[in-house]
Amino acid sequence: MKKIIQNILIFILIFLLSLALYSTHWALDTFSFYNFDEVLFQLTTPIKSASSSILNSYLCNSLLRAFLLSIFLFVGVFFLLRYLSCDHFDIALRGKKKKLTISGKSARKGLSILTIFLTLFIIYYCLDQMHFIAYVKTQLNDSSFIQDHYVDPKCVTVTFPEEKRNLIYIYAESMESTFFSSDLGGGGKNNYLSPLQDITKDHLVFSDTDLFGGPMMVTGTTWTSASMVSQTSGVPLKGSLSHIADVSSMLPGIYTLGDILEANGYRQEIMFGSDKNFGNRGTYFTKHGNYHVYDYYTAIEKNKIDEDYYVWWGFEDSKLFEYAKEEITSLASTGEPFNFTMLTVNTHTVDGFVEEDCSNPYDTSYENAIYCSAEQIADFVHWIEKQDFYDNTTIIIVGDHVSMQKNFYPDSVKRRSYNVFINPAISTDSNYHRMFTLMDFFPTTLASLGATIEGDRLGLGTNLFSGKSTLMEEVGEETFEKEISKYSSYYIDQFYRS
Repeated sequence: MKKIIQNILIFILIFLLSLALYSTHWALDTFSFYNFDEVLFQLTTPIKSASSSILNSYLCNSLLRAFLLSIFLFVGVFFLLRYLSCDHFDIALRGKKKKLTISGKSARKGLSILTIFLTLFIIYYCLDQMHFIAYVKTQLNDSSFIQDHYVDPKCVTVTFPEEKRNLIYIYAESMESTFFSSDLGGGGKNNYLSPLQDITKDHLVFSDTDLFGGPMMVTGTTWTSASMVSQTSGVPLKGSLSHIADVSSMLPGIYTLGDILEANGYRQEIMFGSDKNFGNRGTYFTKHGNYHVYDYYTAIEKNKIDEDYYVWWGFEDSKLFEYAKEEITSLASTGEPFNFTMLTVNTHTVDGFVEEDCSNPYDTSYENAIYCSAEQIADFVHWIEKQDFYDNTTIIIVGDHVSMQKNFYPDSVKRRSYNVFINPAISTDSNYHRMFTLMDFFPTTLASLGATIEGDRLGLGTNLFSGKSTLMEEVGEETFEKEISKYSSYYIDQFYRS
């Protein structure tokens, strides 16, 4: 009985170590984590509504492989232990006439020590690959950077024009300006965003170059939920091991774009083609602005799709844009100012989703998913331009983060999220050669609606229309990233507190 229990424990140890290795590589290949804040957030928020393709990928590429490898290694260890169970065995040193005799007891002890070192090494390797070691280093000292530079929106006067403009805000999943061809500021010869090229040229783009560029990706902005938080609140989404249970609370202490628009009489709605609970997105928008949330389950309730209908992450983007037109038309008919926000999904990793009616000019699924998404967004913009409410409506399209598709571009290519401001209330000639982040879009969005902002700063963001230096331009990209990644007791105390 003792040997059976020992063998079971050995198998469990082998399986857990194998699973840790495979899971680490799978996570990095699938999500391309930039920092441990993202890992921490994903571990503390619901994942049951994730695309079945991602769950199936994990089961096949991590769980199954780890199990099969464990069986193979266990058989080897089993026979090795049986061999070492003898009282002694001989090892003949090659080239020598004498023999070195090692007792089985000594060999088993040596194997135990080797196992301990191997276990510790694998644990350290996995934690290091998931950026945990680097994260711990950033948490050792309390930085005052956020406290020193944060401008509380509750204490800033934001004045809207008498006739308030509508806002249509499109978060384009994984959409980056790098998808343009290199002559437009992109990452290669293929112009995956050619359907959006004319729209982008004809309207306002904020760029870090004199071509199509975009914001710098920094800690706390590099995945969908974090991007939404940073674009609407001017702060990154940061976790804390000491407050791990609070990470999913979605920062009840911040004051956001939704809160400001609600206070100024806006009707607000956000639409997802997936479950609103994934990444706690629904919680964030209902707590900050009392948005009406339209998600996958709403479509079922409205009899738009059957209960057993499930494609990709819920329903595909062609339906998303179809339902969005209906919702926007309804909002516009009230005569009240509205904010309609939506998130596309077809370009999500892994490999994207190509609908039957999509064009297929490229060789891979992911390339065609990008191209088709660009077509769908362009068609949607053209539809809005034909509506009666367009003249008094600002459209903003921003990539929520750069693509997580592994090895789509080499490491040498500079990655920037896509952005374009269509029909804003004001303009600027200070939109090129800028250093900025997604956090700067918080005050910039309000300015695009014609609102004036006392001091032109909210949160850690700067109104890009104003031409004033952003916080990153003041302190430098390296310092900004270094400080924003550090532990901040001010952040925890202020934003996790209701």
